[in-house]
Amino acid sequence: MKFKFLLAALFLCAVTAFTPPPSGYDPDVKGLLDNMYAGIDRAKTMQYTFFQKERMIKGWNNAETFTKLNVAPLKVYLKTKTPDGGHIEVLYADGERGGKALIKPNGFPYVNVKLHPTSKQMMGTQHHTILSIGFKKVKKIIQDAYKRAAAQNGVNQVFKLTGSTTYDGKDCYILQITDPTFAFTNYTVKTGQSLYDIAREQNIAEYMIMERNKGIDDYYDIKAGQVIKIPTSYAAKTTLYIDKKTFLPIYQKMEDDKGLFEQYEMKGLKVNPMFSVAEFTEDWSDYGF
Repeated sequence: MKFKFLLAALFLCAVTAFTPPPSGYDPDVKGLLDNMYAGIDRAKTMQYTFFQKERMIKGWNNAETFTKLNVAPLKVYLKTKTPDGGHIEVLYADGERGGKALIKPNGFPYVNVKLHPTSKQMMGTQHHTILSIGFKKVKKIIQDAYKRAAAQNGVNQVFKLTGSTTYDGKDCYILQITDPTFAFTNYTVKTGQSLYDIAREQNIAEYMIMERNKGIDDYYDIKAGQVIKIPTSYAAKTTLYIDKKTFLPIYQKMEDDKGLFEQYEMKGLKVNPMFSVAEFTEDWSDYGF
């Protein structure tokens, strides 16, 4: 079975009530990052329309997905538009359905199916698994980049506040992160590792590893002792638009040596809406399961 599951992944969140910055607030990079981390930690629930553009081995994945998210325990509802005007619906909740997501496809086999979030069917047309939805992953990646830059006294070279912009009606800081040492290096696969494991260990993108190693067809298509190429960091250049009110990075653009790698936009973001428990079940009346 082949499905085009265009799932929102890495970098979606909400924020609880907070004290806005004082008028005229002008942060330095560290201050802005600390506020962003705090905003991410306040994330509880959210609702938004997610736009993604991801470079694939063949072509591009462009998707528009209506999203509801409860961060902990993880509960997700996704409704992705398809090119023919239909929709694919996905429902996932930690500890339910044997760890699988429930999918209502927009075509064959015309019945609901259950698939593991890291299965080849669900990951064939996108960069990220539904399990990494939220801003926690990007927080870890940025923290790692800052730590490495600080160790080399390179924070001012790597992290730059370049101005402000208006995005989705919100006043945002523009933060650019440029890694002058970005490259690809050899890595020897350890026993039991998948590309997911390597990506988590190194704070890099699993899809970028697969893209750069011909002959690796999915995230489990490696073996112990195999030497592969991996990037030295998540991206050569990252651009974030950080909402000045919530301090959330509501727009992210990641580039490598080939150009655009992935771009994510969160529009119409509602922070901490109150969801009914039933909204994360297939019985909710608005859903088509």
